[in-house]
Parts: sequence; structure tokens; C-alpha cells
Amino acid sequence: MNTLAIKPPIYDTDPVDNLVLELSMARGLAEVMDIVRREARALIGADGITFVLRAGNECFYADEDAITPLWKGQRFSAEACISGWAMTHRQVVVVEDIYADHRIPHAAYRPTFVKSLAITPVRTDDPVAAIGAYWAHRHVPSEEQLRRLQRIANSAAMAMANVALLEALIDSREEAIRAKDAIIFAMASLAEVRDNETGNHIYRTQHYVRALAQASQPFFPDQLRDGMIELIFKSAPLHDIGKIGVPDKILFKPGKLDAEEFAIMQTHPDLGRRAIEAGERRLGASTFLDVAKDIAFTHHERWDGSGYPQGLSGTDIPLAGRLMAIADVYDALVSDRVYKKAMPHVQAVALILSERGRHFDPQLIDIFEKIAPLFDDIHRQFIDP
Repeated sequence: MNTLAIKPPIYDTDPVDNLVLELSMARGLAEVMDIVRREARALIGADGITFVLRAGNECFYADEDAITPLWKGQRFSAEACISGWAMTHRQVVVVEDIYADHRIPHAAYRPTFVKSLAITPVRTDDPVAAIGAYWAHRHVPSEEQLRRLQRIANSAAMAMANVALLEALIDSREEAIRAKDAIIFAMASLAEVRDNETGNHIYRTQHYVRALAQASQPFFPDQLRDGMIELIFKSAPLHDIGKIGVPDKILFKPGKLDAEEFAIMQTHPDLGRRAIEAGERRLGASTFLDVAKDIAFTHHERWDGSGYPQGLSGTDIPLAGRLMAIADVYDALVSDRVYKKAMPHVQAVALILSERGRHFDPQLIDIFEKIAPLFDDIHRQFIDP
């Protein structure tokens, strides 16, 4: 039985396709220009290529690839520059003899090899750049050369639009992060002001808890990945947010609290948890809010189960809460409070070490002992005025 061999169809590949693909993946203007500089000249068959950026009323020759230097790094008035003419008139310019064209500043070209050129704007509706191709001999570019030059310019326009969108998204995301951080500090500062403390307490406890978490990372690799440490650092300022709900007469009392007053003070972790949960209902659940909730609700729990508000013990206390407990107690000891004077660093460290296995996680206390000088450095860096 005879069969016919069916040949697969042959698809012509445009040599510009690879450059277009590279441009589609560019993540910055410098990368866009680099791709054009490296590949466009050979694809067009020119002796030189320039990438010209529009900068107000100037043309900035940002990049080039040529047999001898052209104008890289120089700026020219758009009115006295053929690239500027192309962008202003939104037209492709083809000049066979540059010295016969009045639009070209001949003095700028005489030191160069250029005899002929073609310039195409990047984004014809509102040009933001231009790509120039230059020849060392009198030359009229073919239709194919002009088609490739325009396709490269169109792809560069799309790439630059993508880059602008990406940068806008990054700026928006960073602005949102800055806004979130500012809101966190504003909320936390309300609690600190009511507790007769300064905002530096927020900064100190943030840095204490991060230092302790980073030192503990090798011992808790699954629980203290870099991202989690950053979340603990960011959410630490909210550890006492619940104090907003504690009456002034208790917060500002210079002496020891009586049993009833202390019972009211012990409600602030739960008030903090409830405040953060209210935020979750508005904003939706997030890992950040989960960590903030753990810290606010459990940083007064004790390893031996004698803490509050739940009487949790051991590893039933979330790790973020166990870390925050050490940071918070250390700062309370070495800082002036309405009811006491600051304790020297060495004395504070000794007191914390004595609570190993009672108030604090024994493993975390062993780590704290090794990095205690870092706590002292942080306290000095953010010392109260």
C-alpha cells in the first residue's frame, strides 16, 4: 500500500521575533535600551543605532551601538535635532544625504561617520523616544529595513508601557506598605501615650524582638522563616494596643495596683485581640493580623502557666508571644515608668535569666543570654529623650 509522505508546514520566522520577545520581558528602561543596543543594528543592517529619550524640550541620546562613537550622553534641543523633529511630527524620517537636509544640525554630524539615516518615533501617538539607524555611506533603507526598524520601535513602546505600569504598581504597593506601617504606629502610639510612655518604646521592642527572632532562627527554622520574622517585627508595635481600653486611673497610678485594678489591667491582651479581630472583619484575614493578634493576646502568658489572660503554658504559647514577652519585659525593666525607676542593663539581664523556665521559654532565654549586649545597644540607640 502506497502512502503519501506529508511534509510539515514551513513557517517563516521573522528575525526580529527574538528581540520582540526579549523586550516583552524587560523590567526596566535600561533593559529595554540594552536589548535594542545589542540587537537592533545587526537586524537592520546599519552602521549605528541610537536610542533617544524625549526629555521635555530636549533629546537625550541615552544609548548607542555604532562603528565609532556618536552622541551617547549628550542632549540637544528638540527643535535643532532630527530625532526631535521625528518625535514632534510623529513621523518616520528617512534622509539619504544628511548634508542636503536643512533639518539636520550639520555641525553635530561632521565629526561622525554618518552619511544617511532613518529615525522612527517610539509610540507614534505621543512619542516618548526615538530609535535612529545610521549608515556610513549614502543609503536608502529598503522597505524591509524600515519595517524592522518600526517593529522594533513599536515593541520598545510596548515594553516601556509595561515598565511604566510595573513601576506604578510597585510604587502603589510600596505606598500602601508605608501607609499600613504609619497606621500601625499611629494606633500603637495611642496606647503608648495613654500608658505615659514614649514612642521609642515601640521602636525598641520592635528591634529587640527581631534581634531575638533572628538569633533563634536556627533553632526554629520552620516557624521563623525570614518572612515571619519581618511580620513579627512589623506587628510588634501592636502588642499593647489593648491598653487603650484601660482606665487612666489604673494606667497612670504611681503605686502598686490592687487586686481589682490588676484584674482590669489583665484585660488589655483580650482587648487588643478583639481590636485586631475587628480589623480582620473589615480588611479580611491576613497572616500579618494573625501574628499581631498572637502577640497582643499572649505576650503576658508565662512558660509555667501562671500568666494571663488564658494561663497557657510551654509551647501552647505561640512563639511570637514568647519572643515578645522577653522583649517587653526587658524594656520595662531598663526604662523609667510612672511607678519605678529604670534598672541597669546587667541587673535586668540577670533578673530575666532567673526566670528561665518560669516566666520565659528556657530555650529562648539561653539565646537571649548570648545576645543580651545587642539589647543594650538597641536601648541606647532609641533611648528616651
